[in-house]
Amino acid sequence: MTDSLDEVLGHLDAWLGANAPADYAALNPPATQDDIDAITDRRFDLHPDLVTWLRRHDGSSATSHAGPGVILPGGFILLTSAGMRDGQRWMEEGIAEWIDANESEDPDLRDIYDGVYGYSFHVRWVPIASDLTGGKLIVDHRAGDGFGNVLYGLQTGDADAPVKVWDSLHQMFQQLLGALTEEVPMRLADYAEPQTPSVSGAGHDAQVMWA
Repeated sequence: MTDSLDEVLGHLDAWLGANAPADYAALNPPATQDDIDAITDRRFDLHPDLVTWLRRHDGSSATSHAGPGVILPGGFILLTSAGMRDGQRWMEEGIAEWIDANESEDPDLRDIYDGVYGYSFHVRWVPIASDLTGGKLIVDHRAGDGFGNVLYGLQTGDADAPVKVWDSLHQMFQQLLGALTEEVPMRLADYAEPQTPSVSGAGHDAQVMWA
């Protein structure tokens, strides 16, 4: 039987607490329900996996892409609920600006793009992590088979739409737990080099490093 996401996160917390306490200490306490609701302002429902994650940790307090709290490969810092909210609003603002600048050329543009900006932004994409180059991990909240997929994209200057990396946050954290406990490589995307985790430092300063 496959563990639930809450069970996976419990195992992950236990492993980090025992092996990489600096990383565990950098994970924030749970988000409040008000913080969770504010991400979308109740305009659409967050995927249950994202709610489960935020009820355990409101992202990471990491300030360096190679410092404590960076538990994912690629230097991704897990965003707080406030960071997710700001990222979603940033996409909305970009979409509005693009439509204002272009819809005079085509009055049906708003319907054609259905909230998509340059085929790269969407009002129902919620960023959950950010890397040093501006790349984002995004939970897709569009209706359909892709609901809950974890996408990777939106790097600075990126003209391509994000690509799917995992089917769900559940799958992402399950794979992360397996990589950490078994010390096996984890690949962010098909075109990215796999990275293998190891623990650097000792005692309370021990943290996960990816190489």
